[in-house]
Amino acid sequence: MAPQYGYPAYSQPPASGTVSWAMGFLSYIPIPYVSFLIAGIVMAAVYPSQRRKGPVAAENARFAANWGLTVILAVVVLVGSGIVLGPVLDSIDGPENEGLVGVSIALLLVSSFGIGITHLVMIIIGVVRAGKAEVFRCPLAIRFIRTPHR
Repeated sequence: MAPQYGYPAYSQPPASGTVSWAMGFLSYIPIPYVSFLIAGIVMAAVYPSQRRKGPVAAENARFAANWGLTVILAVVVLVGSGIVLGPVLDSIDGPENEGLVGVSIALLLVSSFGIGITHLVMIIIGVVRAGKAEVFRCPLAIRFIRTPHR
């Protein structure tokens, strides 16, 4: 038998969309609220390139994009309501209404912490499942991007 030269055959595993979910970790750049917007935009922006890499990658990218857009919406509503609610509560006169601004700030902080923990859990589950070549359908995501008709 003649000796074989060169490199052994290498087959690359099919794309699974792990990148789409992993982009969610960008939300932990230490820039409050803005990092969530960046992560959501990047998760949605990765969808078109992942869509061409196979059915599992396309589905994971679609669900990751939907989750990213849901996080953007949640952060915008949360910060917007904090910006609007603070001055409104501050304008209410009376001794019984003192401290309402502090309550609105506390609600803003607690709800942003909740969004952060929920986002972390969803992206970890998404990365793990996509790494196993499974599709993770995030139950909390709003369906902004629907299944394309073929």
